[in-house]
Amino acid sequence: MKRNNINRFFKLGLFALMVATIGFSCVKSREGLTDFSNLQPTVLIPEGGLSNFSGQNLVFPPTDASDTVVFHLNYAATDVAPSDKVIGIAIDDGAITAYNAANGTNFTKFPDSIYSFPATSNITIPKGANYSSAIPLVVYPGKVDPTVSYMLAISIKTIPSGTTLSSNFETIYYHFIGNPIAGAYKWDWTRWNAADTTGTPTGTSFVGRSTIFSPDDPNTVEVYAGYINPGVRYVIHFDNNGGVLSNFTVSLNQKDVDANLTPSNIAVTAAPKFLFLDSVNHIFRIEMGVSSSGNPRTLIDKYYH
Repeated sequence: MKRNNINRFFKLGLFALMVATIGFSCVKSREGLTDFSNLQPTVLIPEGGLSNFSGQNLVFPPTDASDTVVFHLNYAATDVAPSDKVIGIAIDDGAITAYNAANGTNFTKFPDSIYSFPATSNITIPKGANYSSAIPLVVYPGKVDPTVSYMLAISIKTIPSGTTLSSNFETIYYHFIGNPIAGAYKWDWTRWNAADTTGTPTGTSFVGRSTIFSPDDPNTVEVYAGYINPGVRYVIHFDNNGGVLSNFTVSLNQKDVDANLTPSNIAVTAAPKFLFLDSVNHIFRIEMGVSSSGNPRTLIDKYYH
């Protein structure tokens, strides 16, 4: 079982938190000083909320038997918890419905087969602390249909007396983005130390490796190219008209180029293009040209089922 750091544990600045979740209406000013003494402690999920939505996207190799993500509960106050604070959390199907209505999406609830998490839980933030222990969600990537968008919303449902609930961080929205070409692929990569594909490929070429088309959204995936791997990804975008895919484009992730190609004195001389694509049978063949310190390279990546 792997533990994923996609939802890293972090502390929120107390002043910013109190302003964001409570506002200035409860804060008194006295002779030029700000008095926070009457602010109630706030309960929240620091990794949750819509502002952290992209970080709640789950991407795992479909070959993994199971993977684990974790989150925490936070007792945000001017001091640590004076006693054990018990907070109730639960799976929140209504939050999925509300999210879809507000955003025009079609997330469906995680089926029971792809995850393990209690329907309801009482979590304790112990006396003298501000955070709970890590709360795990176990998922089973091999049972996930990569073409379907799934969501599991977990919300705070009960809070200790004398505290207030953050309206911005009461729910965490774990989700898989469905995409019709996402998932596991076989991968061949061929390299020529030349400006074209004549001659013999180099010995660094390979056949039959495994890789993943990882979805950015329902119409876009990213996948690593063979050159300087793992470091440079192709971005494949397409239109989807009722299940008919068209208008495919391929480009490079510019952040990867800036981080991995440019510092290595590698320049793209021929932008990536499709030599062949069959979205029905999931076959994609992409060619790209580069120069390494002025020496030409021609590269072909083939992804297939």
